Amino acid sequence: MKKTLSVILAAAITLSLAACSGNSGTTASGETAPAATSAAGAKEDTSASPAPDAGPVWPTTKTVEIICPASAGGLTDSAARIWANYLGTRFPDTSFIVNNDNTGNGTVAMETVRNSPDTDGSVLMFYNTGILLAEYTGAYKHSLLNDFQFCTVAYSTSPDGFMLCVAGDSSFQTMEDLTAAIKASPGTLVTGVQNGSTRQFLAGAMKAATGTDFKTVDSGSEADTITALLGGNLDFAFIQAGNAVQYQETGDMRILGICQPERSENYPDVPTMDEQGFDGMNLNALQIVAGPRDMPVDVAEAIAATMEGYAQDETVRNALANMKVAYPDYVDRDASLKLVEDTNQLFGEAAEALGYQ
Repeated sequence: MKKTLSVILAAAITLSLAACSGNSGTTASGETAPAATSAAGAKEDTSASPAPDAGPVWPTTKTVEIICPASAGGLTDSAARIWANYLGTRFPDTSFIVNNDNTGNGTVAMETVRNSPDTDGSVLMFYNTGILLAEYTGAYKHSLLNDFQFCTVAYSTSPDGFMLCVAGDSSFQTMEDLTAAIKASPGTLVTGVQNGSTRQFLAGAMKAATGTDFKTVDSGSEADTITALLGGNLDFAFIQAGNAVQYQETGDMRILGICQPERSENYPDVPTMDEQGFDGMNLNALQIVAGPRDMPVDVAEAIAATMEGYAQDETVRNALANMKVAYPDYVDRDASLKLVEDTNQLFGEAAEALGYQ
């Protein structure tokens, strides 16, 4: 399972639930569309003609609204639009509209989808594992796995994920040095996180994996966290791999390990946390498609089946590569659901270490 996770998952995104708001929508062709709250009324019956004996067919409406509980222009929004564009070419008789609504840290959009009476696959949510974190932090009271109809994993982020780093002039040469110092002075060493983000839960996973206690402070965005680390205000931090390697090359950072179950093909000299004896630090970010809680399973399976062509599409691959993300292999609904369940379990263990449970 760990090997499968390393292929499909990663943590290049900081899944912040920082408050901001706004509604916008465009179709797969780039035209302006109504906001998320009004698009549902524009749906009409029938679209692509079903093939004989093809089983469940989706889409069956002229319009499919893809609600993204994230701000326009971000990584999650961009990925949603890549998927919408692909669907538009595959099902040209249907308009796929992406609507952004980050009101209430995305919870308004989540509730719009969860409670939608349109259970035919014409209203979907495209979001990330921030919805799992929101449940653990109390920002959202409903569960992705219990209160929505899960469809599929939409794409994986950078396969290199996060690396645990110290400043270049730090006395800590290895992960063993760092954990020994933490154990020698419990509650003294400091790391920086962004509350509600994967980085915060990585800190919790580290506490659970090492049996240590250290301080966590909200250091804001990754850019701000890097500044704090290099300025001597943090003892260590979880930094996205691409940034970490750049700073290591200049001598400003030292990488102690990568939070992946296997060594990265891009950075084969960086040891994993697992091989250093610290299991359970492989928290990864997923992009997820889900529908209303009452949507039939066969509709969810039909939506998931579109990912086979999506994974093979050259335009999709190029667009994701430009974002430094990937969907390397097709994963069916059952397998992707298992990935989400396993990831959620790791987040739960980290949440407990952080005192959320």
